[in-house]
Amino acid sequence: MSFCSLINFMSNCSFKVIVMSNKKFSRNKEEKIELIYETFFNLVLKKGYHKISTNHIAKTAKISIGTIYKYFPKGKEDIMRKYFETSMEEILNINDLIVINDDNIRSFLNRFIMDLYKNHEKKVGYNLALRSAIQADKQLLEAHKNKIELTFKEIAQHLRKKNNNFRQIPEEKLIEIFIFLYNLINAIIYHHLAIMKLFESSDRLVVYLSNLVAFSLDYLSKS
Repeated sequence: MSFCSLINFMSNCSFKVIVMSNKKFSRNKEEKIELIYETFFNLVLKKGYHKISTNHIAKTAKISIGTIYKYFPKGKEDIMRKYFETSMEEILNINDLIVINDDNIRSFLNRFIMDLYKNHEKKVGYNLALRSAIQADKQLLEAHKNKIELTFKEIAQHLRKKNNNFRQIPEEKLIEIFIFLYNLINAIIYHHLAIMKLFESSDRLVVYLSNLVAFSLDYLSKS
């Protein structure tokens, strides 16, 4: 092997090692964050939000307290905030929302509601704990409300720029409509999964909610 070939071979190997190391670091980070979420929400369900601390989380998860503060500098408050923000970002993609029009709104609603349903179904325990914590702490409740309002304000502004139908609705009213519909959908899905099954299948629930939202959006925008 020539000297140049050797240098190229070593460079390629180094690059592969760096890529593999970055992937491993990213995977380890995601696994640790998921472990913290799982431990935290399980403890909230068992003991209540105010009766647990970051020490409890670290001890139960068998990780250092420093690991928790590395990813969540403000402790419990940050765990709640980042989990909710991540969930919102997974469900509400502005780039998907701004292309809504009369022709695709039904297909969009079906897809959006199904994604929301799957998120609830996958993380039903987390969402139960989230509700419990929010109900137990006024500051968390206000932070939760503010995040929802800011998210839908951004969405309303984007939609009114890109879509003439939404431009006809005053911004503040559109924000109120979106927040109402978001809470309505979540409440029905939550009830269906955690309290009493309302439909025989998730597909039927999604179709019902899609029709309900389409009707409500039309009704509320005109009232």
